Amino acid sequence: MAAHTYTYLFCDLMTDTLLAELPMSGVTYGYTINGIGTLRGTVPFSDETLPLDPLNATTPARTAIYVDRDGVLVWGGILWTREDVAGGKSLQAAEFLSYYQHRYVKTTLSTDTSLITNPAYVGSAPGAQRLYPDQKGIVWSLLRYARDQVGGEIGIDLNALAGTGHGVVRTATYFGYERPEIYKAITDLAAADDGFDFGIEVGWTQATTGTPPRRYRRAVSYYPRRGRSADDSGLVFSTGGGASNILSYNWPEDGTNLVTEMTALGAGSGEARIVKTAADSDALASGWPLLEGVATYGEVVDEAQVQGLANAELEDRSPTQPTFEVLADADPAFGSYSVGDEALFEIDPERQSPYGRSAILRIVSIENSASSGPERVRLTCVGA
Repeated sequence: MAAHTYTYLFCDLMTDTLLAELPMSGVTYGYTINGIGTLRGTVPFSDETLPLDPLNATTPARTAIYVDRDGVLVWGGILWTREDVAGGKSLQAAEFLSYYQHRYVKTTLSTDTSLITNPAYVGSAPGAQRLYPDQKGIVWSLLRYARDQVGGEIGIDLNALAGTGHGVVRTATYFGYERPEIYKAITDLAAADDGFDFGIEVGWTQATTGTPPRRYRRAVSYYPRRGRSADDSGLVFSTGGGASNILSYNWPEDGTNLVTEMTALGAGSGEARIVKTAADSDALASGWPLLEGVATYGEVVDEAQVQGLANAELEDRSPTQPTFEVLADADPAFGSYSVGDEALFEIDPERQSPYGRSAILRIVSIENSASSGPERVRLTCVGA
C-alpha cells in the first residue's frame, strides 16, 4: 500500500497565522453529513518539538488545526481540548462548524419585519435584524450576524452563500431573549422537507505567479443535497472475489430507532403550540405497529417548516445504519468519495449473512485512521 505524507498545521484561529507544524501520532479524523467531524491525536513534547513551542501552538479554543495529506488539505477545525498523556499532549478538535455551537442569537432576527426594530438586512447597518427569506439566505444571514459581532470574525468565507438562493422560502424568527444556538438553527432549517446539506470546506487556493497558495475556510450549501447518486458515482464496495475492498462490516438492525408516526413540536406554549404529525401509512397498512416519536423544535415558528421537520424525521428514522471498514488505498480510494455520495455495497453469502446482501447506501460519515500502518477508513451509511 502507498505511504502517505501527513502534515499537521497549527494556526491562530482568528488570523490563520501559522504557529507551528507539529508531528502527531494516533490520529483519527472524520466528517459527518450536516454534522461536525472530529480529530483526535497526540502531539509529542520532545527535544525535537519543544523548540517549536508546542504549548503555545496548541491553545484550546483559539487554535485551528489543518490536516494536509499529500499536499491536499483534507480536514480543518478548532482545537477544543488538551490534556497530559505520557510523552506529550492529547488533543481533540472539531470541524469549524463547531464554532457555531458556541455562538447564539442575542438580538431578535426575523424574516417578519413586524417583529423587529430595524428592518435593514443583516450586516448592512448597525443593529440590522432582517433575514433574507430564502433558506440559503437565512443561513448566510445567521453566519453574517455571528461574524459581525465583536470577536466573531474567524475567517469563514461566506460568499458561496450569497446570491441566488435555493428557491425555498422560509418564515423564521430567532428571539434574542431565548438565545437560540446558531448551529442548531441551521441544522433545523436543513432537516426540514425540501431542505439542504451544508458544511465548511477547507483547502488550498490555486497558486498564481507571485502568489503562493493559501488556506481557505469556506461555508457552502448543497441543494437539494450533497453528493452523487450511485449511478453517477460508480462507487462499489464489496466482500469476496478479487475486487474485495471491505475489510469488515457491521449491518445492525435496530428497531428501537424506528418510528411509524412522528410528531414535531414547534414554537409556542400550551394549546397554541405548533404541533405537526407525519405517519408512514404504507408501513402501518402492511402490518407494522404504531411506533411513535416526538422531536422538539421550540425556535421554529413556521408551521410548514415544522411539518417538513416531522416528515424528514419520519424518513430519517432508519432501523439500520451499517458501518464498513475499508482500506484507504483500495479502489475506490480515499478522496474519490465524500459524505453524501451513494454507493453500492455488496456482501457475499457467509455464515452471518447466508443470503448475502446488496444495497445502495448513502455515506453519511467518514473516519480515517492516519496512524502507522495502512490507512483504514470507517464508513457509516444509511439507506439511499
